[in-house]
Amino acid sequence: MIHHLPMGLMWNMPIPVACSLAVATGGLAVTCGQCPLDAEGRVQAPGNAAAQSAQVAEMGQGALAHLPEPHHAALLVVYHDCDDPAEVLAPLAETFPDAELAPIRLPHFYYPGMRIEVDIYATAAPPRRTTTENGPARLTRVEGGPLTLLHLSAPDMASGLRLLAEVDAGHLLSAQWFSDEPPPASHLPDPAARVLPPQGGVSAILTLAPDPVVAQTTPGGAILRRAGRFAWLSAQGTAPDLAAAAHQAMDALALPDIPGLTVLKATTHYRGGPDPQDLHANLSVRHARFPLPGPASTGVPVAGLTGATLAIDMLAVIDSSAGSA
Repeated sequence: MIHHLPMGLMWNMPIPVACSLAVATGGLAVTCGQCPLDAEGRVQAPGNAAAQSAQVAEMGQGALAHLPEPHHAALLVVYHDCDDPAEVLAPLAETFPDAELAPIRLPHFYYPGMRIEVDIYATAAPPRRTTTENGPARLTRVEGGPLTLLHLSAPDMASGLRLLAEVDAGHLLSAQWFSDEPPPASHLPDPAARVLPPQGGVSAILTLAPDPVVAQTTPGGAILRRAGRFAWLSAQGTAPDLAAAAHQAMDALALPDIPGLTVLKATTHYRGGPDPQDLHANLSVRHARFPLPGPASTGVPVAGLTGATLAIDMLAVIDSSAGSA
C-alpha cells in the first residue's frame, strides 16, 4: 500500500499544485519540501532563518504524525541560503535528534524573505546512523528502512574519494551531487544533473538498495535505475526557457508509459533567479504532468547545473497499487 497525504494539511503554496505533502510505502516516507509558508502561501517570519527553521521543524513533525503508521525522521536535506548553516540546523537538530542533517547551500530562494526548505526522509524503524571520516570528509549511513540513506560531505572531491570507495556502486540506486568537481563515473549516474554549488565544497545524497541495481532507460530516453520494487528516474531540460526545459525533462521521463509506476518523491533543481516567476514557470508544467495524486515534490533554484537548465529526479516504486490516505 502507498499512502499519500494531501497538500494543505500544514501549509500551502500560493498557486495550485498537484503534489502530496508526504508519501509512504514499505517502511519509507518522504515529504515534499517543507517551506515556511502559511495556509495562503505567504512567507512567515521573513528573513529570520532560525524562526523559519523552527516552523519547518514543527511542520515536519506534523506531516509525519499524519501518516497512518509511525515513521521516524532519518535524513533531512536542508536547503538554505545562510552563510552559517548553524542557524537553520540547530532547531532541526533539537526537534529531530536522531536524524542526519544534510545542509545544501543555495544562492537564493524563489519567494522574498524565504531562507529554508527541508526534505524529510523517514523510516518505520528508528534510524541507525554510522559515520566514517577521512580528515574533514564525512560519510554517514542511515539505516532503518528499505533503502540505506547516505550523506557525503567534504571540502573537495579528493578528500571524499576514500569514503566514496566504501559505497558499493552496484547497489547505488540514486545520487544527487552538489560539487564543482565530478565524482567517479561509477557513482555519478546522471552527469548532466550535477549541481554547481555557490560556495564550493562537496555534498551528495545517495541511496543504496539491498538488491543489485539494473540500469535501464525510460521509453522517452531518461535514466531509469531499478532494484527490487524501487526505482530512480532522472532527466534534464536544456532549453533556456524554464517551462520548455520542464517539458523536455517530463517528455524524457515518459511517466504514463511505465506500467505500475508510482512516483514517491520528485526533486527539481533549476537555474533560476530569486523570484517566483522562474519557479512557477517550471512547476506548473511539472505538476500538470504528474500522475495523480502526485508525489512529494521539491523544486529549488541553484547556481548552475553541469549540463542542463533544469534537472528532475524521481524516487519511485514500480508494480505497486496506490492508495491515498
